Amino acid sequence: MDSWQERIARTGFFTAAVSYVSFWILDALRPGFVARYVSVHLFLLAAMIFGAWWAVSARSYRDWPFAQYVVAALFGIVLATVAWTLGAGFESYRLLAVLAALVTPATVLSLVRIV
Repeated sequence: MDSWQERIARTGFFTAAVSYVSFWILDALRPGFVARYVSVHLFLLAAMIFGAWWAVSARSYRDWPFAQYVVAALFGIVLATVAWTLGAGFESYRLLAVLAALVTPATVLSLVRIV
């Protein structure tokens, strides 16, 4: 059974994360629609705070190693794509940055699982 703190933190995290993605998409479709009134990044900050609170207050850890590595691999591909796109100015180090971005999520996951 989850504690009341864990339930509030989980609900706050999912609410802030869904709000951030929704408002960001709305603002991308129609620039200024949301950003004129409030910064969408405040929802990202709230998601990070609620996520940290949820991580601290969680009593049980659900171990799904396959799903964790699949998400890490997908995130690594996204990071490698971003590194390739934004690394045009660093031609000599571009491939190194892409490789580092590709393996970073799996490395961080492996280090977190050790602890």
